[in-house]
Amino acid sequence: MLLKTHEVAKELGMAPRTVRKWVKKYEIPCTKNDYGHYVYDEEAIALLETMKGSSETAGTMEMVEIEEETEIEESLTRGPSQTGKEIKALTERIMRTEQLLHQKADEVVSYQLLQQRKEIEELTKKVEMLEQKLDKSNGKSAPTEDPPLVFDYENPSKTKRKNMFRSIFGL
Repeated sequence: MLLKTHEVAKELGMAPRTVRKWVKKYEIPCTKNDYGHYVYDEEAIALLETMKGSSETAGTMEMVEIEEETEIEESLTRGPSQTGKEIKALTERIMRTEQLLHQKADEVVSYQLLQQRKEIEELTKKVEMLEQKLDKSNGKSAPTEDPPLVFDYENPSKTKRKNMFRSIFGL
């Protein structure tokens, strides 16, 4: 019995778009009819049913296991030379990724060092400026003489205090 995507979706109680996505993602075997519609046989429908059941109970973990099983089956059908080539390609890819990672880490460290050097230079300039100001202030206060004694003044004039009312009213 061959069913179209819409009919399979109705039977499984899911959207036709989901059925199409699963067929593409998990490479479920199906054929096309004369009009270009996907047609599913009983084996494909059973596989879709098990995937639906496993996705409802265990989330996406079961789907990943199904995907891993298909990858294992594919790797078993391939020859050992092809698997060796794939392993070599993967190791080269890992090595390139590690090199890029180390390069990026070196760039980050060098950037941080430059920033810290700039901060140290700025702080050094500020310390030098403060030292100069401190030297200037110490230099000005040292040569000044002691103020004259009170008795050395001529006659200190006492300021008359105005009465509070006079100061307020300007009298």
